[in-house]
Amino acid sequence: MNTYKVPEIKVDSRPTDIVFLDKSFILLDPVVPFTQGLRKLLDKWNFSTVFSNGTFRTPTIEDEDEEEEEDEKPISILANLIENANKAVEDSGDNEDERLNIAKGVYDTYLKYIEAVYTRYATHNTFDNDDISSAMQDLVAYIKANKKYMLRITAPANSSPKDYIVIHSMRSTIIAITIGFELRMTQGRLTELAVACLLHEIGMLRLPPQLYNTKKPLTLYERTKIKTHPLIGYQILQKADFSNAVLGGVLQHHETETGTGYPQQLKGENISLYAKIISVACSFEAITAEREYREAKTSYEAMIEMMRNENKAFNPDIIMALIHSMSLFPIGAYVYLINGKIAQVVDVTPGAPRTPVVQLVRERSEDGKPIKIQTNEKDLKIMRVLNSKEVTDILGVMKS
Repeated sequence: MNTYKVPEIKVDSRPTDIVFLDKSFILLDPVVPFTQGLRKLLDKWNFSTVFSNGTFRTPTIEDEDEEEEEDEKPISILANLIENANKAVEDSGDNEDERLNIAKGVYDTYLKYIEAVYTRYATHNTFDNDDISSAMQDLVAYIKANKKYMLRITAPANSSPKDYIVIHSMRSTIIAITIGFELRMTQGRLTELAVACLLHEIGMLRLPPQLYNTKKPLTLYERTKIKTHPLIGYQILQKADFSNAVLGGVLQHHETETGTGYPQQLKGENISLYAKIISVACSFEAITAEREYREAKTSYEAMIEMMRNENKAFNPDIIMALIHSMSLFPIGAYVYLINGKIAQVVDVTPGAPRTPVVQLVRERSEDGKPIKIQTNEKDLKIMRVLNSKEVTDILGVMKS
């Protein structure tokens, strides 16, 4: 990989390949220009070099046309997505496999959208507030109709550290919206909650990536530094004219019910509802995601950990909403039944989080449809959740 000194890169030149900050975090995509504003930011962050397998080339007239299209990327990337997905769902009827594939397509497209939003801020220092709100409104509507499919989608194993913020933001937002439905929040508030959760880690872009992409224990100084990201995020979004409700969710998402959180050490009722939901959603997501310094835990282990609520950090009403919206054995988990069969949890049972609906693995009805059954506490009881290795083995068999 080639090393480039930031002061020597010409303003408005374009990379021919991805440009990395510290060899892991993506700074620029190909054809996105290197701007004077970006140079100032890199200087402010004390980054003197960047890395790429490509080169930087002088812009042409054709490139200027591409730049105008790049500014519209967050809008165009979602054009007609939900409408097309809903039509595909109608065409699929009750085909469970097809509906799950459609949900995966929506999920992947929103991942690209989030990456575009974060990249736009990193490179242009701007947001399209209306577009973000519109995109989240559409996502809320889609999840309302397809929650059980979206929750079955997991982060790819061994995903690159550079994807951490994007994947974490996407998965946390899905969980936060799901909790919001359980709390009977209005469409407008759900949209605001989704915007806040989507952007709750934006302050991380102003910190060195090695603070959150490392296998080494952080020093006291590094821990103090990383705790500044909610305040930095608040300042970024305040300058960009986001609503006070969104700002509160971003600023306070690391506060705790007992006042031991940061950055303001707020307690209980002084913490915004959005922040309380984001705190639970992103904590649950973080437990189930693989990190540089530890392996991922199963969603069931994460749910148990959240239920324990050590140090009473989380609001108990939000924890209950998480359990009832995803079940004690969360949607997507693989379980071993009392009858010796293996199944995947595919839906919740309202009012009964211990007995979700499951789909038997590698078993089909005579007409070829997946077999779904309602678990209970007797002859169809869930005995345990399969561990990560067992799930990997099962998925390998299913693909063969």
